Amino acid sequence: MPTRALALTVLLSLTVLGAARGEEAAPDVARRGERAVVVELFTSQGCSSCPPADRLLAELGAKGAGGVEVIPLSFHVDYWNHIGWTDPFSAAEWSLRQRRYAARFASDTVYTPQIVVDGRSESVGSRRGDVERLLAAAAKLQGGGEVRIRLEESEGPLLAIAARLETGAPAADLLVALFETDLVTKVGSGENARRTLRNDYVVRRLTPLARLEPGQETATEHRPELHPAWRRDHLGVAVFLQSPATLEILGASSLRFY
Repeated sequence: MPTRALALTVLLSLTVLGAARGEEAAPDVARRGERAVVVELFTSQGCSSCPPADRLLAELGAKGAGGVEVIPLSFHVDYWNHIGWTDPFSAAEWSLRQRRYAARFASDTVYTPQIVVDGRSESVGSRRGDVERLLAAAAKLQGGGEVRIRLEESEGPLLAIAARLETGAPAADLLVALFETDLVTKVGSGENARRTLRNDYVVRRLTPLARLEPGQETATEHRPELHPAWRRDHLGVAVFLQSPATLEILGASSLRFY
């Protein structure tokens, strides 16, 4: 192992272990009260009821809710595309992710706008009161894991990532979601025809890095693959641990590239 990589591994491992012992957090990790909660919005530009949910997600990302730190992610599904407008941010992969959640919640249908909180609960994405109650409840639960990330520059953005699972937690996948904010689209047809929509925290890529077993920790590097059309000063990442069995998110952290 190269010297730099070995030193990085040791540094990150110590950072994670220090956090577990209650020592001072690394300066690049935000800590505001209770643990961060991941909020996934399944949405579409072809859905006339989605813009209010899109705005709520942007607000939660900027301000949180009731002291809860929110890590927002917007997944644009593709099953609305057949009615007249192809959402430029949509992907079949995101529709499949939503169907996996439907199975998790014992539902035989999917809908938009839907918000999923930490992979544990769901609500109509525009119902602020319901969403805030789910956030408050999720923030009080034990996550079961911890993720820490640091942004470095080495011929482009390079992420130093450390993650840890508690002994009693289920196995979990370490995932990196690359997102872009402040995306403005003039919709030409469909239910939102002639409207100009703004979308934030739009997931561009979701990359699995590793599978962690209970009690395991890891330290690694990841260089996100960036498309030339994506604006660097509008990009960020969320890194989280998610159980493939229950889909519960056990720990998460996020940062921006600017």
